[in-house]
Amino acid sequence: MKDEQFMRVWNDGHDHFSADITRGLHWLATPFRRFGEWIAVPSAPGEDSAFTRAAARCGIRPRRRAR
Repeated sequence: MKDEQFMRVWNDGHDHFSADITRGLHWLATPFRRFGEWIAVPSAPGEDSAFTRAAARCGIRPRRRAR
């Protein structure tokens, strides 16, 4: 009988529980996403200008692109 009551309570509250877990994971992930946007270097698509400039200062020539 207690098993049946447990399962009924679990089934009744499972949607709410799942929604809380999802909301909590989104809440935890938001600061990491914002941090990633904050540290991202704005550059042209396909080229990371910050690293290309640093490599040029060190005398490293950029690689040729594959055809």
